[in-house]
Amino acid sequence: MAKLKNFGIALLIIGLLALQGWFMGARWPWQPAPTLTLERAGHPVLVVQPTIVVGTNRQQPVQARPTFQTGIIFPQWGTTAYGPQDTDWQTGLNEIAPQIAARWIALTIPFEQDSPSATSVQTSPLTPSPTAVAAGIQLARASGYHIFVQPLLTINGSQSWAGTIQFARQQQAQQWFDSYWHTYQPYVAAASQAGADELAIGTEFAGLEQHWKVQWEQLIARIHAIFPGMLTYDMNWTSMTSNLPSWMHDASLTAIGVSVYIPLTDKAQRVPPKDIAPLWSAKIGQPLDALAQTLHKPVLISNIGYRDSRDALYQPWQLQASGTNAVPDEQEQAAAYGAALQYALTDTVLEGIFFWAWSQPPYAPNGHAAAQELYKWYSSPQA
Repeated sequence: MAKLKNFGIALLIIGLLALQGWFMGARWPWQPAPTLTLERAGHPVLVVQPTIVVGTNRQQPVQARPTFQTGIIFPQWGTTAYGPQDTDWQTGLNEIAPQIAARWIALTIPFEQDSPSATSVQTSPLTPSPTAVAAGIQLARASGYHIFVQPLLTINGSQSWAGTIQFARQQQAQQWFDSYWHTYQPYVAAASQAGADELAIGTEFAGLEQHWKVQWEQLIARIHAIFPGMLTYDMNWTSMTSNLPSWMHDASLTAIGVSVYIPLTDKAQRVPPKDIAPLWSAKIGQPLDALAQTLHKPVLISNIGYRDSRDALYQPWQLQASGTNAVPDEQEQAAAYGAALQYALTDTVLEGIFFWAWSQPPYAPNGHAAAQELYKWYSSPQA
């Protein structure tokens, strides 16, 4: 009897030791996965292994960069855009996450002015009301998205790009900045009250960036006083080669955004998909890294787009850049998306990426191979 008792005690001890070993070697589902830090172009790149969830047959990826902005731009136009009457907004919010796994949506607000030298910035029949914008933000947040608010100013007439706005005298510049603030202020307040995460103080004002330091600082202070979230200024890619003005270093600007419509080829042609990633890294990725190093703050790809055509990499800012090579080619578009995502999601100086644009052909990824590429990367462990 004593032998049996001793044998039972021994079995119990062995069992406890085995159980202890299992606990020490096991990893709970909510524990972070082991990480490996690599380096590319002088910047650390985080690679995370997926976590196996106990009791399931699928792998649940742990987000290596939970604050990275996996974004899509979803523009709407009209006074009731984004509001309860906008069924397209509601439909899109239901489609975006399942189709492309985006966690961020950029909401655009269109403004206009009469000429490059006009000092009055106005709303138009295409501009949603502040109430509609607030409702749209609230609905998106309730659907699980983060929201980035982007103002888009166009000029009436043939010279529509906001980058051509410029003034010769300080008085004119002050009038323009005051008018811009007066028009934008209700939307800044609406974004703040509705809980938007991020807001751009302006978009692609290339002709104003190098001048009017006092007015820029005043604008940043005015917006920062109302909006407590992250602030950016979104420059055009052509400004990356200029000396950066001092106001871009303002501590209230969390990041500097860039509209990245850099052509990867100098003629209308199809680039073999296998060649796109190296081109993207050299012509776009490395200049963005250099910009972040100069700014000493993160950089955000605030707007990037590729047509679903054979010439997608030629003059990507054009709705149709060529004739014979403008035939549909969604694989070329998807390869361009993939190259951008591969670089952005593994470069720690980049804060996020927003593609133009949901339901806006010929750029829209909806139903194309580009949507699959977005889903693959946005749902990957690197995201």
